[in-house]
Amino acid sequence: MKILLKGKMKNGTEIQIEEWHENYSFMPYGSTLASYPLSKISIQGQFAPKANERCRIAFSFESEEETKQAFDNLINGKNNLADYKENITDLRYKDCI
Repeated sequence: MKILLKGKMKNGTEIQIEEWHENYSFMPYGSTLASYPLSKISIQGQFAPKANERCRIAFSFESEEETKQAFDNLINGKNNLADYKENITDLRYKDCI
Protein backbone atom coordinates (compact mmCIF):
# COMPACT_ATOMS: atom_id res chain seq x y z
CA MET A 1 0.00 0.00 0.00
CA LYS A 2 1.17 3.49 -0.87
CA ILE A 3 -0.22 6.83 0.24
CA LEU A 4 -0.66 8.99 -2.85
CA LEU A 5 -2.01 12.17 -1.29
CA LYS A 6 -2.67 13.48 2.24
CA GLY A 7 -4.83 16.35 3.37
CA LYS A 8 -7.00 17.76 6.11
CA MET A 9 -10.64 18.72 5.97
CA LYS A 10 -11.76 22.11 7.30
CA ASN A 11 -12.99 20.41 10.50
CA GLY A 12 -9.51 18.94 11.07
CA THR A 13 -10.27 15.38 9.90
CA GLU A 14 -7.25 13.89 8.15
CA ILE A 15 -7.85 12.12 4.85
CA GLN A 16 -5.62 10.40 2.33
CA ILE A 17 -5.78 8.66 -1.02
CA GLU A 18 -4.32 5.15 -0.87
CA GLU A 19 -3.07 2.90 -3.63
CA TRP A 20 -3.78 -0.79 -2.97
CA HIS A 21 -3.63 -2.10 -6.57
CA GLU A 22 -0.03 -3.31 -6.14
CA ASN A 23 -1.19 -5.61 -3.33
CA TYR A 24 -4.66 -6.44 -4.63
CA SER A 25 -4.83 -6.41 -8.43
CA PHE A 26 -8.64 -6.42 -8.43
CA MET A 27 -8.68 -2.92 -6.89
CA PRO A 28 -8.41 0.02 -9.30
CA TYR A 29 -5.31 2.18 -8.90
CA GLY A 30 -5.81 4.96 -6.31
CA SER A 31 -9.41 4.02 -5.59
CA THR A 32 -9.34 4.17 -1.77
CA LEU A 33 -9.91 7.28 0.30
CA ALA A 34 -9.18 6.79 4.00
CA SER A 35 -10.48 9.18 6.65
CA TYR A 36 -9.77 9.50 10.36
CA PRO A 37 -12.80 11.23 11.91
CA LEU A 38 -14.03 11.19 15.49
CA SER A 39 -16.76 8.55 15.59
CA LYS A 40 -20.24 9.82 16.44
CA ILE A 41 -21.31 6.47 17.89
CA SER A 42 -19.85 3.31 19.39
CA ILE A 43 -20.03 0.00 17.57
CA GLN A 44 -19.61 -3.31 19.36
CA GLY A 45 -16.35 -5.11 18.82
CA GLN A 46 -12.87 -4.83 20.23
CA PHE A 47 -11.44 -2.92 17.26
CA ALA A 48 -14.65 -1.18 16.15
CA PRO A 49 -15.10 2.62 16.39
CA LYS A 50 -16.03 4.08 19.77
CA ALA A 51 -17.92 7.36 20.27
CA ASN A 52 -15.71 10.47 20.31
CA GLU A 53 -12.58 8.48 19.44
CA ARG A 54 -10.63 8.76 16.20
CA CYS A 55 -11.23 5.85 13.85
CA ARG A 56 -10.35 4.83 10.30
CA ILE A 57 -13.17 4.79 7.79
CA ALA A 58 -12.32 3.85 4.20
CA PHE A 59 -14.24 4.70 1.05
CA SER A 60 -13.90 2.89 -2.26
CA PHE A 61 -14.35 4.55 -5.65
CA GLU A 62 -14.39 3.33 -9.26
CA SER A 63 -11.25 5.20 -10.33
CA GLU A 64 -8.39 7.39 -9.18
CA GLU A 65 -10.13 10.38 -10.79
CA GLU A 66 -13.33 9.77 -8.81
CA THR A 67 -11.31 9.38 -5.60
CA LYS A 68 -9.39 12.61 -6.29
CA GLN A 69 -12.65 14.50 -6.92
CA ALA A 70 -14.06 13.31 -3.57
CA PHE A 71 -10.75 14.21 -1.86
CA ASP A 72 -10.85 17.74 -3.33
CA ASN A 73 -14.52 18.20 -2.39
CA LEU A 74 -13.77 17.17 1.20
CA ILE A 75 -10.69 19.39 1.50
CA ASN A 76 -12.43 22.50 0.15
CA GLY A 77 -15.59 21.92 2.25
CA LYS A 78 -17.93 21.37 -0.71
CA ASN A 79 -18.87 17.94 0.71
CA ASN A 80 -18.57 16.09 4.01
CA LEU A 81 -17.91 12.41 4.71
CA ALA A 82 -21.62 11.62 5.02
CA ASP A 83 -22.05 12.61 1.37
CA TYR A 84 -20.05 9.50 0.45
CA LYS A 85 -21.82 6.96 2.69
CA GLU A 86 -22.58 4.74 -0.31
CA ASN A 87 -18.83 4.36 -0.86
CA ILE A 88 -17.91 3.20 2.66
CA THR A 89 -16.13 -0.14 2.48
CA ASP A 90 -17.61 -1.35 5.78
CA LEU A 91 -21.25 -0.28 5.93
CA ARG A 92 -21.38 -0.91 9.69
CA TYR A 93 -19.47 2.37 10.01
CA LYS A 94 -21.93 4.58 8.10
CA ASP A 95 -23.52 5.97 11.27
CA CYS A 96 -20.10 6.84 12.72
CA ILE A 97 -19.73 9.84 10.40
